[in-house]
Amino acid sequence: MSNRAFLGIGELGRRTGLATSALRYYERVGLLVPDGRANGRRYYGPASAERVALIRLCQDAGFTLAEARVFVATGSRRHPSWTRLMEAKLLDLEASIARAKRAKALIEHALACRHRELSMCPNFRAALEARISRPGSRCGHTGSAMRRSKAPAGHL
Repeated sequence: MSNRAFLGIGELGRRTGLATSALRYYERVGLLVPDGRANGRRYYGPASAERVALIRLCQDAGFTLAEARVFVATGSRRHPSWTRLMEAKLLDLEASIARAKRAKALIEHALACRHRELSMCPNFRAALEARISRPGSRCGHTGSAMRRSKAPAGHL
């Protein structure tokens, strides 16, 4: 095996911006496979850097490593599991965006609130009551409770 066409794990790490420990972890979870070994060292082919970049793009899009493994394994948009994975991730992202919007509304309200103590604000109290009435709820309806209350203009 000619070492010119292959990268050692350190060089792959430098090219991809990942620690070698992360690359070894990718191997353990089935995301990356060395193209060979020589003298006890791993060597990766030229496509390995692109594979790592694909895994990182998946992570940037919110995929877990397990989901990225499915994404990489299916390899085709025509594969039914690829479509299911994408549709499920889209639903997850939409839920995350909704939670982030509610969090943003809560923080914006807290910053703009005319009450000296946030605990005295009727909007905040309504949001607390909504949260108490749904203790297991992750969504909490905080933002909507803030918007529904009868606050003065400019007072969410």
